[in-house]
Amino acid sequence: MRTSLYARDPILRGLVPRLVGLAPDRRVLVPQEHRAYLPVTLVSGRHGMGRTAVLDALDESYRGRIPVGRVDATRVEQARRSGPAAANTSAVVEILERLVCELAPTVPGAARIRFSRLLPGLFAVSSWHRGDEEEQRLARDRIARLLLACDLEKGTEEDGTGWTYDVSERLADPHRRQHDLAPVTEAVVQQYFERHTRTRAERSVQRWYHERSSGSDDGETALIRLSLRFHQGGDFQDAVERTLTAAFLEDLADAYGRWQRVNRAPRPLVLLDNAHTAAGRRVLDLLLDHRAVPGSDSMDPLVVVATTLGGAEARYPDATTKELPELTHASGWERVVASSPSAGVLVTPLTPLSRGDLLLMLDPARGPLNRHLPSALYALTQGHPQGSSLLCEAVVRAGGEHPVEPDALLDLPADEGRSAGEVLLERLVPQPQLRAHLAPLALARDRVAAQVLTAVAVPVDGGLPGAGLPTVARYLEEEHWTDGAQAPDGTDGPGGSGSAAEPGFVADPFLRALLIHAARRVCAAAEPGRRWADLHGLLLQHHRERGAGHEPDVLRHTLAVGDAERVVSTLTEYFDLWRAERWLEILPYVASAPHPPRGEWSDHRVEIARGGHDHRHTGTDDVHRSVNRLLHALWYLSETYAEPLDDLCEDIGSELAFLSMRHPSGRAVLNEAARSWPAAVRERRPCPTYRPEYGRGPLRGEE
Repeated sequence: MRTSLYARDPILRGLVPRLVGLAPDRRVLVPQEHRAYLPVTLVSGRHGMGRTAVLDALDESYRGRIPVGRVDATRVEQARRSGPAAANTSAVVEILERLVCELAPTVPGAARIRFSRLLPGLFAVSSWHRGDEEEQRLARDRIARLLLACDLEKGTEEDGTGWTYDVSERLADPHRRQHDLAPVTEAVVQQYFERHTRTRAERSVQRWYHERSSGSDDGETALIRLSLRFHQGGDFQDAVERTLTAAFLEDLADAYGRWQRVNRAPRPLVLLDNAHTAAGRRVLDLLLDHRAVPGSDSMDPLVVVATTLGGAEARYPDATTKELPELTHASGWERVVASSPSAGVLVTPLTPLSRGDLLLMLDPARGPLNRHLPSALYALTQGHPQGSSLLCEAVVRAGGEHPVEPDALLDLPADEGRSAGEVLLERLVPQPQLRAHLAPLALARDRVAAQVLTAVAVPVDGGLPGAGLPTVARYLEEEHWTDGAQAPDGTDGPGGSGSAAEPGFVADPFLRALLIHAARRVCAAAEPGRRWADLHGLLLQHHRERGAGHEPDVLRHTLAVGDAERVVSTLTEYFDLWRAERWLEILPYVASAPHPPRGEWSDHRVEIARGGHDHRHTGTDDVHRSVNRLLHALWYLSETYAEPLDDLCEDIGSELAFLSMRHPSGRAVLNEAARSWPAAVRERRPCPTYRPEYGRGPLRGEE
């Protein structure tokens, strides 16, 4: 099942085929959209939304049918960080080299791209300082790849060694300085033109470089100067990379000239993954800058589909943004600001999957499934494509053997016998040390509370290098796992600690659910001091010390260790002392507490909510018993796997109506909650609350 691609057809079968001019699954031409200038399609989304899967599908559809180049900018950056520094390379040069190596080979029925401008530029900047073995090795390997991909050494077994050796032979003059760069570049450029160009083509290419280097006598001198400036770095290297990008795009424009456009020849396709990285941003910026130059004669035919983590609005302010359904029949893109590079971008966010998509994923299951399973899946994943895909596949595998209960979704077997929750968490947070830190920290509501856990939560051998919590917080921000709800100082957001807003140092609800599930598993086997009750005990004490306004957090962590009786008693006490608005606001927040590990706690919440344990509270009054039933109903129904049973939802209204008659001043507010909360719980919406400081306007959650 290619489940991660559900609801992605507007890109895969609509937009990209129209840009390329070829159907994705058969040799049928498609009317091309944008006959002149083309947009860069930027597919945005968070982790696991299927960005890379979209590129995989496009690669599979078009590889071998049209020239396709694919680069993962993250891997380029990682390779550069792990290797020794060399002056004859950069991320842009490495990406251009990889694109040439993938676009240059012959594709049956497609125009051959020869890169007559770009190749001499790449050879020139690859020149090495005499005696620098690392630079020479890098040049030898790059030249070998380019010679092979562009078929420049026909009938030979050239691997780059002979080519660079011949350059060294040209430099046999013993009077030259050992570390000279210019003589090497001169020899490289001369050897390239002698071996790989015809006279007419050589003159054309040299003229092209000469026109872009006002201080050079001819094209050969211009290329030598290009190399020297590239090795200088800084602004000089920036200018060289712009020249190389222009050469790349104009070579493509030559390959897809007038006759190819008249005959609607399918266009070449470049797939750039992780364009949010420094390398990816740099390459896209150079391409967009070139396309935005006023009066540019050459309109390149390159179709670019790139992916970016998170949103793109800040970096590309003049981009056109279209939702997936809007791309089905037309892109709707136009360059709204003629001179703006970012106006050349078409952004399409990858949205979560729908409930209908999840139902389709479950179709292959054998035998009947729990009626609430699709809703539980959706409530847990919120339509997260990777999470939905893996969990649906696990359900389908297990469905024929034994019934799958909604509360067991994350424990279903996945890869290599590991649980689905483990596998998903590993995919979303690949670094083991980060996972070890994040699992317990997900129990904290904000950065200040998370700091309390750092001293004891993670074993010594699982520690992070560096600053610990700042490293984790920076990771969450950089990887878009936070929605920015917390204040700049890392404390509570606008609602304060008593807010009924969804809590979490880890803001993303799906990642937080995976981490809390992992925390239960890890804490069960942890040594004293790092167990579930110990961690919540620390957080409870922390919020108690923070004083007034933090009572809801104290109660929530008390409930998280299973001490519901203490929470009910305190809520009953607050019922008489607090305004009804305040009491109603904290109730859902307290009830959102994660339940204790199963081995340490038995779940009787449904029975208690239905009054099955009322006989155990004969020494208390009616308000206490009502609060007990109400809290347990809300606590159970806060679980993503819980089916909102009609009787439980209606009982919530009944309990609130009963309490409305007992509150000293809040009858109207509690009556309103009795009418609105059952529907909110049934539909998994936040329970509306009334805040008197805002006047008698709409209740929060009903706007």
